Amino acid sequence: MVNAPNLRKIFVLVLILLTIPLFSGADDSAPQYRAVGDLDGNGRTEDYFLADAVLTVKEGTRLLWKSPTDYRVDSFVLGDIDNDGRDNLVISLWKEGSFGEIRPFWHTGEDTGYKNHLFVYALQEDTFKPVWCSSNLDRPILTFAIRDVNGDGLNELIAEEGEYHKVAVERYAAYSDGNVRTAVWQWQEWGFSLQEPI
Repeated sequence: MVNAPNLRKIFVLVLILLTIPLFSGADDSAPQYRAVGDLDGNGRTEDYFLADAVLTVKEGTRLLWKSPTDYRVDSFVLGDIDNDGRDNLVISLWKEGSFGEIRPFWHTGEDTGYKNHLFVYALQEDTFKPVWCSSNLDRPILTFAIRDVNGDGLNELIAEEGEYHKVAVERYAAYSDGNVRTAVWQWQEWGFSLQEPI
């Protein structure tokens, strides 16, 4: 008989294996990614599909969520990043502005920089609710995964991080040929704390 912790590990492994790139067959086409999960635990799986920088989530034929038009989604992972016992949708995306409509009091200038962000969502009652949404990241995420790297029973975010290069005024892209580091981040009640760059 498989115990609950082992069953959870098997489920996470299946989710990782199902997050596989699919290619449309056209030359120079962007990869497409698909995963399945049951983030709300209702016994019905959701289908996660990323194509042309747009992430859609369906349950059967019903659309649950589609990334906003001002997001350019690079990648996503399903996993329990905040260690609350339920899997999250974690997205690496590019968008304009470090803040939303409400800005901190110390930020008085324009908020137009186009950089990388990390957003964490939970699925509750057929609605994706933001758990945590970063400002502009200091280093853009090239790839990332969720797993327990130190054996303490808690998941960490393992991110390959690159550098920015300016492509236009206030518009940046990832420069993967620059200084790339592997960083381990741990959820700390509200946001992530850098454990170590590897």
